[in-house]
Amino acid sequence: MKYPAYKIILVIFDFILLRLSFFSAIRLRGVSHPEGLPWTLYINSPEFALFFVLSFLIVLLFQSRELYKLNVILSRSRQLVAILFSISYSVIGLAVIIFFFQSARIVDSRLFVAYFAGISFCGIAIFRLLIFTPIYIALNKNALTKKRVIIVGTDIAAKSFAVEMKIGNIYGFQLIGFVDKVLTIGKQIYDDYEVIGNIENIPHIVREYKIDEIIVAEAGINHDQLLKVIDICKSTTAHVNIASPLFEIVHQKFSMDSYFDLPIAPLRSVTNSNQVLFYKRILDFFGSLIGILFLVIPFILIGIIIKITSSGPVFYKHVRIGKDGKPFNFYKFRSMKVGSDQDQSRISLVREFIRKGNSDGNGSKKIVIESMITPIGRILRKTSLDELPQLFNVLIGDMSLVGPRPCLPYEYEAYDEWHKRRLSVLPGCTGLWQVFGRSETGFDEMVVLDLYYIGNISPILDVQLILKTIPVMLFGRGAK
Repeated sequence: MKYPAYKIILVIFDFILLRLSFFSAIRLRGVSHPEGLPWTLYINSPEFALFFVLSFLIVLLFQSRELYKLNVILSRSRQLVAILFSISYSVIGLAVIIFFFQSARIVDSRLFVAYFAGISFCGIAIFRLLIFTPIYIALNKNALTKKRVIIVGTDIAAKSFAVEMKIGNIYGFQLIGFVDKVLTIGKQIYDDYEVIGNIENIPHIVREYKIDEIIVAEAGINHDQLLKVIDICKSTTAHVNIASPLFEIVHQKFSMDSYFDLPIAPLRSVTNSNQVLFYKRILDFFGSLIGILFLVIPFILIGIIIKITSSGPVFYKHVRIGKDGKPFNFYKFRSMKVGSDQDQSRISLVREFIRKGNSDGNGSKKIVIESMITPIGRILRKTSLDELPQLFNVLIGDMSLVGPRPCLPYEYEAYDEWHKRRLSVLPGCTGLWQVFGRSETGFDEMVVLDLYYIGNISPILDVQLILKTIPVMLFGRGAK
């Protein structure tokens, strides 16, 4: 996976500073060695492991508060506020843990929490605002450390990036030129910047000019053409950021980085990485197994209620299309009347929904025949409890905890070729669409959200989306 060096550096230093903050709070609390234990034994103590895990969780909290996004890092006010909120949430979490963590040696003091809050906030704020950010900006002004950039496209959006790089370049970009599918090489686009090649030559351009980053701002093309451009860009060693209007839904629904207040969508993961997929499968297996064991009683209660309130089976079993277009048996709690899946009017509406593609702004886009939903089914669908049996699909490997939703065979038949790209990974129980879009997005927008996820797939992103799914289920946002 390709991550910018500044993010890796910040993660490492944040983790170290948090560990030092815990250690300093312990010493100020007046505990040098727990119960007189040698320091080597303390390293193996429960407290040491607890603070190690807490430091890792706080770094994840920093990530959720956008503290590793470049536009936040370069804004002292936004960064300071984000640090303040993150440490505040961390202190609340630490206080709760201390309440339940029965140890009389270290974590039994409000004073310890206060020491940690003050030390961690001051340490991280000073490092980031007074050390890291000034050094980063200073290095960006040095020609030797500038990031060499090309822009794919030559329309207004592409020119806007070029203008900003010319007049206020705090990001350390060195624009090498434009790439265009139509204009000839040497065509001047803005100031002294010109077209240096066409889209097919991007790999050669990256190697020849030693390009660090590609900004795809192409607008006058369709989704299929844009994805082919992205494929070419991702075959190179450069970081790829999408600024095309076709990815606007990602900017609207998901917190994005931005350059010069112009939104971008980064695509940095290697989606076919065996290592990434291996760790993702471990997360899926143990996550689904724990979920099934934890939800045994709710499973039984829901099954009984379904059986009492409507005629038919408890579980709905149907064929869905999974990874690479392969069919599999899909399970969920039945929330509709028996035979509703054969409703020809719904099938026609779904095909029309796919064909139409984009949202028209008139509210719900999820195709549901209200008269076919059972009374208990309304509650199950609103809270997504009907989806819980898919944990068995995850356990056996037909699905993942996070990924694009599996489609029905007749839906798959209506797909355009670029829609089928969402089936390049295992389908999931939840994903970007379920968390940020649900019934408020059009079909093309849903596919773009899926493709953005596929382009950034990682176990860490999966954990973030799983955690964000919980409040969506509890409050039923966007569900039908």
